[in-house]
Amino acid sequence: LLLSGFAHYRLGRVEEALYAFSRLVGTLRGGAEALFGFGLALRAAGDLEGARSALEEALRQGYGDAEPVLRALPPPSPPAPKARKAPPPFRAEKGRFWVEGKPFQVRGVNLGVALPGRFPAEFPEEVWLYRAWLELLSAMGANAVRVYTLLPPAFYQALLGHNLTHPKSPLYLFQGVWTELPEEEGYGDWEGPFLEKFLLEGREVLDALHGNLRRPPKPGHAHGDYTADVSPWTLGLLVGREFEPYSVAAYNERHPGRAYRGRFVEALPGANPFEAYLAEVLDRLAQYEWESYGTARPLSVSNWPTLDPLYHPTESTREEEAALRRARGERILEEVVKEYNNDQVSLDMGKIQPTAGSPFSTFANYHAYPYYPDFINLDPTYGKAVGPFGPSNYFGYLQDLKRHHGDQPILIGETGVPSSRGLAHFQAQGFDHGGHSEEAQAAIDSRLVREVEAAGLAGTLVFAFLDEWFKKNWLFMDLEYPPERDPLWHNLLDAEENYGLLAATAKGAFRLDGNPEEWEKVPFLLREEGRFLKAHADAEYLWLLYRGPLPLRLYLDTVPGGVPVAEGFGAEFSLEVGPDGGRLLVEKEYYPHEELSHGLPGTEFLHFRGFTKPSEGPFVPFVLEPNRRRTGRDGTDYPRKTYELGALRRGEDPLGARDPTADYALGPEGLLEVRLPWGMLLLTDPSRPTAWYAPEPIPIEGVNLLLEGGKPLRFAWTPWEAPAFSLRLKPLYFRLKALWRGP
Repeated sequence: LLLSGFAHYRLGRVEEALYAFSRLVGTLRGGAEALFGFGLALRAAGDLEGARSALEEALRQGYGDAEPVLRALPPPSPPAPKARKAPPPFRAEKGRFWVEGKPFQVRGVNLGVALPGRFPAEFPEEVWLYRAWLELLSAMGANAVRVYTLLPPAFYQALLGHNLTHPKSPLYLFQGVWTELPEEEGYGDWEGPFLEKFLLEGREVLDALHGNLRRPPKPGHAHGDYTADVSPWTLGLLVGREFEPYSVAAYNERHPGRAYRGRFVEALPGANPFEAYLAEVLDRLAQYEWESYGTARPLSVSNWPTLDPLYHPTESTREEEAALRRARGERILEEVVKEYNNDQVSLDMGKIQPTAGSPFSTFANYHAYPYYPDFINLDPTYGKAVGPFGPSNYFGYLQDLKRHHGDQPILIGETGVPSSRGLAHFQAQGFDHGGHSEEAQAAIDSRLVREVEAAGLAGTLVFAFLDEWFKKNWLFMDLEYPPERDPLWHNLLDAEENYGLLAATAKGAFRLDGNPEEWEKVPFLLREEGRFLKAHADAEYLWLLYRGPLPLRLYLDTVPGGVPVAEGFGAEFSLEVGPDGGRLLVEKEYYPHEELSHGLPGTEFLHFRGFTKPSEGPFVPFVLEPNRRRTGRDGTDYPRKTYELGALRRGEDPLGARDPTADYALGPEGLLEVRLPWGMLLLTDPSRPTAWYAPEPIPIEGVNLLLEGGKPLRFAWTPWEAPAFSLRLKPLYFRLKALWRGP
């Protein structure tokens, strides 16, 4: 790629050079020379500020040839005086977005930017990095990006530079205005001081989009001088977050009869109080932009199926479900169900509309995934739906949304599936919440995008750009401890960490293929007649390389206690792997779940017990319950779905990609390569080795291993405070590129 980039540059093929260099710079490869080449290509394209950023970084990394090029660049232009502008030629109406009077199908990506080791508010600050990422997305065929909150000025400078150098194919922006819940910040209500705080955030976002904001440092927020005017390419403003139904319901109860009719936006008759509240937020931000800058653009809020305006007969509330079950004699326990009421209250953008003659327009926006809530899988109407590629509950749900909203455009603001080892929810057609290889992720996501378009919706924003290690999923989050160190390691069990089209993996990660070459520098833990064992640790896995009689039988000990499999050796886990399959079992009392029931046959469920410590056995399967039993509003029962986490699958990583659902590979002469995600061993933090235990997780020195018929072995690894990681484009990137740009 480096040679290709310089060759294209010297031949005057600037666009090809930008793509080649962005594939290196955007994945943090190629070093200073790639940054230098990227800077030259950006200079040739006319993006002098992007070039300056890349060349300065190349010089900082010791590439001396960047210095004379930097000196020759003209100084940055002073900020242009702010003046009223003509409104951008954007509308959202007749079921579509419109740009300059032409229909515009949104094909974009959600841009999360938290690199490994960082929380979401720890943003990159480098223009060159954002510039490379935007170049990659543009080359993929994306025409839009979405950000959830105000990013640092470097992002908007990069977007401005990109769009000025690609005037015929700019990247349009959907800009978010983020909020926490009032109760999370100590406010008693959404009104009053909290509303003013919410509006201030929105006004600052609008000022930043117009290049007219100086924001002082503030914890959890981007700051700096925003001088890049990206308002001509801001296609939509997305206010808020996936609002929790309990907070919306509480607001509606506190404010009965609330209504709103503003200058540009109104809540229609029949709107609930929270819809009226959001109509006011949108209208007051619209007034601010119009009065300050003379511009207008499409408006919406962040929403999700939990608050959709549809009625779902299979989706009883917790209270309805408990009443139905008590009526037939079930014993209702005080179990903890980590789930909201997903059909309790609505947020309907169809009831938030522009006033007559308003220069603003509105659209609906849903974060709609195929696997959740349960009503998408359980509703018999959706189960009968057939999309362009066969049966699809998801397609049926999209059609239902379209019927409700009519001519109001619908943007699917998030969709996709993750390439993770762990599976957090089953879906009827196999579009599960995790449990996919990277190749399967690519195939499913491309189908979802095409189903959105086939349903007549206005566009899709694929989730997400980057694998973000800080994220948490309900099924595994309690096993990540302490939570403040979660960004320091990559949990392959956690579906939320693995949505990206840009993979973030451990630096120097092995390829699972049964080939011993990558292991040459790894010392032997055991080497004796007829067998050997090696072990390796990174930020994702415990790796094992074994040669000897199969199946491999290995006991693992991490904490005090355990099954006494040998004198002085108590094991929490039993591993057996052979040519035809493998299994990891866990000591019964150490297993964090227990099987309970509501007192009648068919009412069993897995109850999460919290912190545990091992006893003396036996070993049991490590089973999870992603889909709990549901009872519909008509009393119909829908059985739970479980799977065995410790069931190991034979497979290999494809060249240049990964199949996280593969756990072991066989090599020549009986060689066996195994990788176990840290969470499967109940290590809650491998970066500072910590293991699950009661009353709380405890630090450990390593993992003790015992081969059948052998002596105990100790494997320890060096802790880390900053994870070493690599970035790589997944097959999803190239599948979307083929879909959006053609082969």
